[in-house]
Amino acid sequence: MGDSTKSDNTQSVTRRRFLRSLGMAGAVGAGASLLAACGGGSDSSSGSSSGGSGETSGSSVSDGTVTLHPQGNQMKYKETEFTVPPGEEIELVFENTATSPSMQHNVVILNSTEDAVFQRVGQAGAKAGADNDYVPDDDAIIAHTPMSGPGETVSVTFTTPEETGDYGYVCTYPGHWSTMRGTMRVRS
Repeated sequence: MGDSTKSDNTQSVTRRRFLRSLGMAGAVGAGASLLAACGGGSDSSSGSSSGGSGETSGSSVSDGTVTLHPQGNQMKYKETEFTVPPGEEIELVFENTATSPSMQHNVVILNSTEDAVFQRVGQAGAKAGADNDYVPDDDAIIAHTPMSGPGETVSVTFTTPEETGDYGYVCTYPGHWSTMRGTMRVRS
């Protein structure tokens, strides 16, 4: 499995980073709108902005790093998919921006997207207990972050599978596995 780390970041640091990036996205979006309204040039790239709803369905690799978040205080990931190249070392970062003390989360990468595997690993996570970050010993697990409390950031560095395809990820905190899941897409 990968090397995982945990750092205690205060909620204000996460909020500050979020607001800073939101301000930059807003400035870029306003500039693009102004340029389009004035008949400015266009380019063929389309950014992955969140369109104002605050919800993002995907995340991309930037400098070998993928960052995921919870969807507020819900048992859901904000980013439900991300795409990575095969056989590459990446750092998976989970920023727990939740505020409710019960919203403890991790990210467990699986070698499958089958419901039965999500269920087996998720239910075994509860039995593994807090001392094991609710991560069971299961051959389906490729890598996992440590458990994170609200306001904490955790990460794991691992090598993505060589085989292209879809791989699941899930939170194994008790009760979360059935709704808190996503897909890691390995593409050339």
